[in-house]
Formats: sequence, C-alpha cells, structure tokens
Amino acid sequence: MLVVLESTTYPGTTEELLLPMLCQAMGVERCAVGQQFFLAFSPERIDPGNQRYTVENTPKVVGGTTPACREVAEALYGAIIERIVPVSSTQAAEMVKLLENTFRAMNIALVNEIAVMCDKLELDPWEVIEAAATKPYGFMKFTPGLGVGGHCIPLDPFYLSWKLKTLNYNARFIQLAAEIA
Repeated sequence: MLVVLESTTYPGTTEELLLPMLCQAMGVERCAVGQQFFLAFSPERIDPGNQRYTVENTPKVVGGTTPACREVAEALYGAIIERIVPVSSTQAAEMVKLLENTFRAMNIALVNEIAVMCDKLELDPWEVIEAAATKPYGFMKFTPGLGVGGHCIPLDPFYLSWKLKTLNYNARFIQLAAEIA
C-alpha cells in the first residue's frame, strides 16, 4: 500500500501526523514504513485552466519517509508524469510547495505595493510593470490585484510561519507580505 499526501502543509506533517495515524489504523504502535506500507509527500502543482502546463508535463516533486517509499511513489507518478524530481525527505517536499506559494504571495504583495507607490508618484503601474517585464533575466512579472487571491496563496505561507513559531523563529517576510497584500 502506498499513501501519498499532496495537500499543502507545514514541513513535518506527513511524518508527525499522518504516519502515527496510519500506524494506529493498522493497530500497532510502531509500524514498518517502507516495508509494511509506503508513505510519501508530493505537492500538487495544478494550474487550473493552464493548457501549456498540464499534470503530465509539470515536474512532480516526490519525497518519501524512507528511500523505498520515495522509489515506490516515483514509480507510481512516473507512469503518468514526464519528469519526477526526487528530494531527500517528505519534509523537503513539503517545504518545496511552501517555497513556491510563499514566493508567489510575497511577489504579489510587492507588486500591489508598487502599484500604490506608482499611484503616489502619479505613474502608471501597468506601464512600469510591462517595461520591467521586457528584461530577459532576473525579473518575473507579477501584476497587481485584489489581495493575493486564490484558495492557497493567502494561507499556505502561514503553515510555514506557524511551524517556525514553534521553533522560536519569526518569519518576518511572510508577516510583512500579509500586511501589504
């Protein structure tokens, strides 16, 4: 049996929460993950409506609780997805998704603030953004909008922020992006 968590969550969820639940469901205190069953994390990377990047051609990140778990998950996804990107652990795979969504949240907050700055300076933010987007390297175009939008971008960075607070660390960029967005 292979169990793969794909929902965005904080690093450690797969092994700290899901693994004990699976062991309990099996009726044992400690179960042989990687032998009795296989456990992995692989973040979903769906962009609804995007016809260029589909499930099949969007690289799939996979981290296993053990190397055997990762290999079984790679085999499953490899049957339908062109490129598998193995990482060292479920925690690394969980962090990949949080980096992707936190990156988007921060850049959306930044461009929203740039739009406010342009308004104060009596500049057209769309003109500024379009001109900046002509740079072929080191710049990725984001456009202003109402907040950061969607169902995941406004929330996902806070999974990471919460986890870091349990480790006595304040994720200041995440907090600032939330204030601006």
